[in-house]
Amino acid sequence: MTLKRLLPLALLCGLHAPAALASSDMTCTPSWKLISDQLSGCNNLAFLSPGNDSRVNLQLLLDDAGYLKLTRTPQALDGYEYGYGLVPFSLGMLDANRALGEATEADEQGVDPNVAYLTQALQRLGIDSEVDAFAIHRFAEGEGNRCRSNDLQAMRGFVDALSATPDLAASEAQALARSRRSLLSLCGEGDPQTEEILPQATQLQSPAAQAFGNYLRGADAFYRGDFEQARERFAELADSEQPWLRETAQYLLGRVALNQAQLNAFDEYGFFSPEQVDNTSLDSSTKAFEQYLTNYPQGLYSDSARGLQRRVYWLAGDTRRFAEAFARQFERGAQQVDMPALIEELDAKLLPSLAPDAIEDPLLLAMVDLIQLRDPGSNREPRLSLEQLQAQQPRFASQPGLHAYLVAAWHFYRGGDAQKALAALPDTGSGPMSALAFSQETLRGLALEAKGEQAAALQHWQTLLASSQDPLQRAQLQLALALNHERSGELGKVFAADSPITTAPIRERLLTYGAGPELLRQQAGNEQAPADERATALYTLLYRDLDYGRYADFLRDFAQFPYKATQPAQHLDPGLFAWSGGSDAGYVCPSLVRIAERLAANAEDAQGMLCLGDFIRIHGLDDHWLNRPPATGELGSAPSQFQGASFSRLAAYQLLLTAPQVSREDKAYALFRAINCYAPSGYNSCDGQDISKDQRKQWFQTLKRSYADTQWAQRLKYYW
Repeated sequence: MTLKRLLPLALLCGLHAPAALASSDMTCTPSWKLISDQLSGCNNLAFLSPGNDSRVNLQLLLDDAGYLKLTRTPQALDGYEYGYGLVPFSLGMLDANRALGEATEADEQGVDPNVAYLTQALQRLGIDSEVDAFAIHRFAEGEGNRCRSNDLQAMRGFVDALSATPDLAASEAQALARSRRSLLSLCGEGDPQTEEILPQATQLQSPAAQAFGNYLRGADAFYRGDFEQARERFAELADSEQPWLRETAQYLLGRVALNQAQLNAFDEYGFFSPEQVDNTSLDSSTKAFEQYLTNYPQGLYSDSARGLQRRVYWLAGDTRRFAEAFARQFERGAQQVDMPALIEELDAKLLPSLAPDAIEDPLLLAMVDLIQLRDPGSNREPRLSLEQLQAQQPRFASQPGLHAYLVAAWHFYRGGDAQKALAALPDTGSGPMSALAFSQETLRGLALEAKGEQAAALQHWQTLLASSQDPLQRAQLQLALALNHERSGELGKVFAADSPITTAPIRERLLTYGAGPELLRQQAGNEQAPADERATALYTLLYRDLDYGRYADFLRDFAQFPYKATQPAQHLDPGLFAWSGGSDAGYVCPSLVRIAERLAANAEDAQGMLCLGDFIRIHGLDDHWLNRPPATGELGSAPSQFQGASFSRLAAYQLLLTAPQVSREDKAYALFRAINCYAPSGYNSCDGQDISKDQRKQWFQTLKRSYADTQWAQRLKYYW
């Protein structure tokens, strides 16, 4: 079976994971707010929030329980280009393995350590082996896929077992090892025939060799999909005197039955049909894995057997046992379990069908409850009622604080009652804060703000920040403080010398969206501020000066803060405003400073307006993101401190078309540019106006008739 045919089964998990539960982070930008009851895998917070990806909430809970150690420094990788700090963070940023991606990729390009091991092991058996002899097909992974175990690791176990069996003659061990190496080529296109792989009967004379040969016949049948033949062979070996054969056969009996059970359950695209599961074989698989784990609780294949048990429960639709199996695995801890893989498996397979009534484990139940606390959308009623949540209390007997938090969260997110949320929150005491304690204190601060008690909330955030040493918590608390200062109209406190808010994206976001001219000037000239921050302040100041028609201020600010280019270039480069002018499309413009001088003298100066329009057009500043404030509730969403209307190229062209003192050349160029606002798509790229096509046609005809001798009339062939 090739990768092409295996892939649908491997992708099954992803095909059935509804977006309403968790989320991937294909492309992410941060949303700087603390209150969210809608899923955003790009904007996870350091406390238990309905808006978090369920996998993040689960990791916070598992970290509290001591089952895994959550990274305290999310790896932004290239994320800073999109404005990320530590909090919020995307799901991918929380995966510490992502930071090792390049190193891992480099390692994969080297020699597989299994190859080196097997080369030496085979040499000890008297077999010379080149690295190319271990070339194998790459198969899709996924519990239950029969070909995933036909790999070098499995061959190591077989070769080690040969070496540990003194009853084998050297020639027998060599024949068996060569055959197992040949088995690596199965599950690919053009599989060799059985007789080309298996050793001849005459090569295996001893009972021990014949037992290993029997195993190879079973493995050959298994990888070819002949499950009945494989079952017979492994059943004969289940009581073998050879320890490795006995254990491996018992394990493989479960895998054979599992593959028989799911043989017809997936179509060619990997879609699952539960009614096509062979329940008789599924029962056999259940019993086989239970027997194996009873005999070998810490066996060679115990982790795999537990994973396959979960697949059995999934195929059977037994969500209760499926959830219990995950809870048991989590309790084993990160030292024994691949936690990221287990969390992904839960998210893809268990979560879509999991209902609160099927869960006894408080951590899994809390994860699902937080999903249920999300905005129900068009449904008026919450998906989880307060009565249902309160009825869960016995299942939280070992985690009463967690249940109390969920009740408080219900009042805050679904009940809309901040006072009841505060009343439901227990005291957390002093000392380092667990994820639960931090969640309780975060909700307390949010509830205070929701009640309008900004001063009390500010003191609360400051106290928490002073006591926490956790990087994630501190980053979130800086965001909380910044939001509080912005809502109170006290942005200057964010940039005070003793400000605890040091997160660069927070400070830069407030400068670009919320700061007024005086604060921007302060930070543009602040030699103690980082270069990025000074550049951001100066760029924003100069842009706002021009955009709001503060041309005299632009000239003073440009002269007061001469910008020195840095290496590497800043994200916002104030050097843009040192534009020397040009003659694009034949209209000559002076430098931006000269343009500002003309406009400072006369805000309706024709050349000044046309050339400012060219500066904006050439540099792609139409609909600048600085003029699109964040959504309400996000950092930077407070009303702008710059008053007046923004500059519009099209509005400037329209003004010049009707102004009596404008020269013929300037009117022609204004017509040319106004028409081109709709080129080539037919949509206005200059501002938000909706100019009728008849009006655009009239502009075109006026240019062609009244200004036919100008270069712009001769150049323009169409209107849009």
